[in-house]
Amino acid sequence: MTSVSSDASGISQIIENAIEQNPHAGELLRAFKPVIVRQRQLAKAAMLMPADYSRVDKEKLKAGIPIIRQADFLDEADDIKQIILPLAEALKEGMPAVTEGIDRFCTLAQEGKIVLTDYFKTPEEGQASAVDKWGADLKLSPSNAAFLMSLAGRVILEQRRNEAVAALGAFDWEKGYCPICGDFPSIALIEEEGGTRFLHCSSCGQDWRFTRVCCPYCEKDSRQGMDYFYVENKTQESAFICDECKKYLVTLYRVGHILPRDMDVSAIALVHLDMIMQDKGYEPMTVCAWNVLG
Repeated sequence: MTSVSSDASGISQIIENAIEQNPHAGELLRAFKPVIVRQRQLAKAAMLMPADYSRVDKEKLKAGIPIIRQADFLDEADDIKQIILPLAEALKEGMPAVTEGIDRFCTLAQEGKIVLTDYFKTPEEGQASAVDKWGADLKLSPSNAAFLMSLAGRVILEQRRNEAVAALGAFDWEKGYCPICGDFPSIALIEEEGGTRFLHCSSCGQDWRFTRVCCPYCEKDSRQGMDYFYVENKTQESAFICDECKKYLVTLYRVGHILPRDMDVSAIALVHLDMIMQDKGYEPMTVCAWNVLG
């Protein structure tokens, strides 16, 4: 598979191309453009303490245990401000309506009251999540906090993905969730030659190969109850649907030579499929900042 995700270089033009080709998603793409550009820039900067991948076991990977469960992705010394503050400015540029809530979040971050590692901890049974705790203790909107932290999470996880891939090289992976961070895919791409399906994780930017005859979410491996939904005259765009788990996955078909593509931008451009599938009672395999339409 040739690269289907882009770094900071050229991402602005890719978004402009997507707006021209998908005018129905133009407003959403323009809103996310400053954020995506800044995410790519920050992900290329060395702002985190180095992670240790020496304990990652490729046999565990083969068994379905992602890298994030085998290595520490965050350190208490990692500085949240150098990620949050630039992202907040980009967010306010694209979505000025969120300014007030985001400004308060940034003030708390500068005061050291927002602890980055808390957000990525899995709450123990009966405990509130970090964003709920921030809402109660700091009078901060949980929705604003969760939104900004999800955007920051992409920067952090993409840096770790780049490091992990460089440190580990090739490894076997057969699951429908991401081998790096364990999240489910936001979009799939099917190659013209051979019909291979690749899944893409918008949480960290990883792409990986996955069989076409199995649902990535519930691992049902029968063609019965699985199908693809197409919009009329849009044969290169579809949604994979599974009636077992009631999940869908927006999907692109690569036919011939196409313009440079970023898979996250492509996922946003296919938001009309999200609307249609959610209206039909299906849910996305993963929740992204752009596909929560309820």
